[in-house]
Amino acid sequence: MNFHRRQPFSLRVQNTAMTARHRSRKVTPGQIAALGLFIGGLIFCIASGHSLLYALGFGVFCFSAHARSVGIPLPEIVRLLARGVSRIANILVIFLLIGMLTGVWRLSGTIPFLIDWALSLIDPTFFILWCFLLCAGLSTLIGTAFGTVSTLGVICMLMGQTAGFNELYVGGAILSGVYVGDRCSPMSSSAALVCALTHTDIYGNFKRLLKDGFIPFMLVCAGYAVLSLLEPVHEVDVNATAILRESFRFDFWVAVPALLVLVLGAFRVNVKAAMAVSILFASGCALFLQGESPSALLRSMLLGYAAPHEGLAMLSGGGIASMANVTGIVAISSSYSALFERSGLLDSFEGAVVWLARRIGSFRATAIVGLFSTGLACNQTLSIILTHQLCSHVQSNRREMAMYLENSVVILSAVLPWSIAFSMVSLTLQQTAAIIPFALYLWMVPLYWCVRSRRAHQY
Repeated sequence: MNFHRRQPFSLRVQNTAMTARHRSRKVTPGQIAALGLFIGGLIFCIASGHSLLYALGFGVFCFSAHARSVGIPLPEIVRLLARGVSRIANILVIFLLIGMLTGVWRLSGTIPFLIDWALSLIDPTFFILWCFLLCAGLSTLIGTAFGTVSTLGVICMLMGQTAGFNELYVGGAILSGVYVGDRCSPMSSSAALVCALTHTDIYGNFKRLLKDGFIPFMLVCAGYAVLSLLEPVHEVDVNATAILRESFRFDFWVAVPALLVLVLGAFRVNVKAAMAVSILFASGCALFLQGESPSALLRSMLLGYAAPHEGLAMLSGGGIASMANVTGIVAISSSYSALFERSGLLDSFEGAVVWLARRIGSFRATAIVGLFSTGLACNQTLSIILTHQLCSHVQSNRREMAMYLENSVVILSAVLPWSIAFSMVSLTLQQTAAIIPFALYLWMVPLYWCVRSRRAHQY
């Protein structure tokens, strides 16, 4: 298929001129110095265990210095930084609501109820497959990989270890499942970030991701079904969640906050409004059904759920405080965007990506850049922003660009052992990088799109 087949002549001329402009610019010593110092800051923070926020703050200084060196006045630099943050103001509100929702859903009994109900479905014959399906379902509903792995994922791993299942298979299935929601859940901070960067609708993306992800999802299910059948029959402890039933009152009402998200989403109600309604109803469940105090409710929203005893430690977390780090990373990283555009810092590198896309296809180029970005940033949020910044010229269709990001860097960020996206799951499950080859979903989706893009370069 012709590389430009689906584009009008005017757009092809624009792309050709853009490519020529990128090629005409060589990497300057100033660009090398700014990016080199920034990369050095990232490496230092990762190696020393310091927050990436320090490296990102240092990046503001490096990139501002480069902008100043090419003649941009300081007041304009400040305006450009502010403009970059303003572009993602909406997502910062969503992060705030996600934090409140994940805290109050724990306190209200919604998440404990979902875990208890989900584990009651497990068939020991297909234990590995059920671990994937249940983690995929919960992560899609609550939109957080870390929230899923620290609750349902931990229980699945403990059940698998107790019953004697292969821990590599179980760990791989859990790692796969918890990132299904990161890719396509309307509640996902990653999905919200992609929408903000590409200016697309989160429900429209959700529908497309479900449709286009059906085949790879079923292939992954078949793979885990085969791994399940390779295991000998084991007895699974059906009372693994007894502590949840003893600590929370379970009835229909605790499921309503989750049902509201599904129903309102089906009617394409604004995601912020849907989350706000769910938070209000979950607050009522916490106060009147679980008998929690208003102060406990406020604490869960702000600081997250605090387990009253060791038996419920897996539920601890959530709250606005849990979103502080990712909010800071997104805000600072986004401040770079307008500055990069104005100073031309990444023009030469964007040209290299355009060159690569013309030879291997736009999606494949995006996936490769996503892997390099993740390897450099070690952080899913920053790697999404960097990948979009570098690849925005290889796909002019905003909706297609959103699909490219969701099907590449969002989930590939968890296949690198040194990435936070993997290390957090690894530490929670107490597993090594040996589980990564068995995280079939993380491999199947990008591979499927690489094969599919063979006939649809869409440059």
